[in-house]
Amino acid sequence: MKILRHPIVLIWFIVAIIAMIVSVLLSYFAANSPFWVITAILMSQAASSIFFPILVGYFYDTLKEKESGDIIWQVFKDFSEGGIIRVYKDRELSESAENAEVDLRRAFESHADGEVKLIGVSLRVFFNQTGPFYRSILHIALRAQQNRRIRIKALVSHPDSPEVKCRAEIETPQMLKEPLIRRDILTSIANMQHINDQFEVDTVEYGYYSSCPYCTLVVFPDKCYFSPNLLSTDAPVRLPMIVFKAGSHGYEKLNYYFDYLWARRTPVEESLSTLSIENAREQR
Repeated sequence: MKILRHPIVLIWFIVAIIAMIVSVLLSYFAANSPFWVITAILMSQAASSIFFPILVGYFYDTLKEKESGDIIWQVFKDFSEGGIIRVYKDRELSESAENAEVDLRRAFESHADGEVKLIGVSLRVFFNQTGPFYRSILHIALRAQQNRRIRIKALVSHPDSPEVKCRAEIETPQMLKEPLIRRDILTSIANMQHINDQFEVDTVEYGYYSSCPYCTLVVFPDKCYFSPNLLSTDAPVRLPMIVFKAGSHGYEKLNYYFDYLWARRTPVEESLSTLSIENAREQR
């Protein structure tokens, strides 16, 4: 509101509104004239460059007067400085066209060079054949046949680790003899090997980690997706998914975190790999 108290700003604001109205009328009534269509487009662009900054300033003043503007802009500033380019309410599919699952699927399918690093308790949503990202993983494996620099590094929790035991006790206490989470891990390992066999190239490297904080992490060369994954009787826990841009503090810390665990991973034993393949066959 303060911004519109300045006479010059107010005049330009009114001129911009009039120009936008005229451009709409020109594009409607002179649609068959290339000259007037181009004139309408240029007029609209010029008017928008004046109208929207003033409109943003107006709403900023309005929010500031309500003691909310500074808080909102501080949040934007913190996100920017922290390298956060997007926050989704969770990592699940939703009615909105823009959700974490769609964004992550696009990131997989547009990946054309370099490594993709994944870590999660079981990575079931990525390597189960009925999961939402399995076809996206196959898309990467197909590209890896032509470009050997394309690789996937995947870490899942060791099936016999205390972490898996705790999760089984909380999520499926009625299945402690044959925990579902353990079966999910073995199935993921089997499908990783199946992908390598199917495309005749070791696109997916994989291993176990024994213990680390619960999370799901996907690292691309240009950004990474991070989602907490705490112990809960409800699965998935539906905590927010945060996207960090490459080079930011968050991205570097999460990338280092993966590399640290990867360097200390436990190889998948041949006997356990055979067992996991049998489990996968039962599911197909």
